[in-house]
Amino acid sequence: MIDKARKILGLGEETNREEIKEKYRELMKKYHPDKTSDNQEYLEKAKNINWAYSVITSYCDEYKFSFSREDIERMNPELKLNRQFGDDWLLK
Repeated sequence: MIDKARKILGLGEETNREEIKEKYRELMKKYHPDKTSDNQEYLEKAKNINWAYSVITSYCDEYKFSFSREDIERMNPELKLNRQFGDDWLLK
């Protein structure tokens, strides 16, 4: 479901909130029902865009972030090296 929503909004596999919002606004500007109320295809597209934005933002709001030492070090290996070796001048 999230992958489908991501593709509808034209997002890559990695993104941030600003890009999500920007893509949503860009697509809604193009397919907004007020501009194209007589075109059923555009109305359906606008519904899909709204659905996708809702799914993505709900996912972002409900995503659980881990602040465990292991997960933080896995995401940033330099922290693990610094903890293991301190300020060793060879690592700089």
